[in-house]
Amino acid sequence: MDTQCVVVGIGNPYLQDDRAGVVVIERLEQDNLDCRTEVVYTVGFEVMDKIRGCERAIIVDACMLGNEPGSILEVGVDDIFSTHALINSHAITLGTTLKTGYLCFPEEMPADIRILLIEVKEIKEFTQQMSPEVEAAVDIVVERIKGLIAGKVAAG
Repeated sequence: MDTQCVVVGIGNPYLQDDRAGVVVIERLEQDNLDCRTEVVYTVGFEVMDKIRGCERAIIVDACMLGNEPGSILEVGVDDIFSTHALINSHAITLGTTLKTGYLCFPEEMPADIRILLIEVKEIKEFTQQMSPEVEAAVDIVVERIKGLIAGKVAAG
């Protein structure tokens, strides 16, 4: 297995707070991180293709779980498979994608996957302007990921 790290941001760059994952990647790309970055626009099998062959993956996505807008939820693969709220949310396809990857390509999937979910406030309008709550959460997630990549922050 390749020993690289990848950060994958998921979202629609034109849909209000759903663009949070994309914006995280845009901001991370401004720094010279020791980690590959990728953007995907849906939570389908493309996510699996982006993380296969890596030892470590960090996935960032917007979510609608009923939490306070701008809340950040950090989960692992086991959480996304077993937490009822995540299974019945937008993340169902992400969970199914990851589970399929582990079933079909167990030797190629990352040993360490962290999933950072940002609770949205607004996703009804096509705009590149995020809500202030999600904008603030994006800043926090960017710093969290930098710490994870640098090894300064423990996962979980």
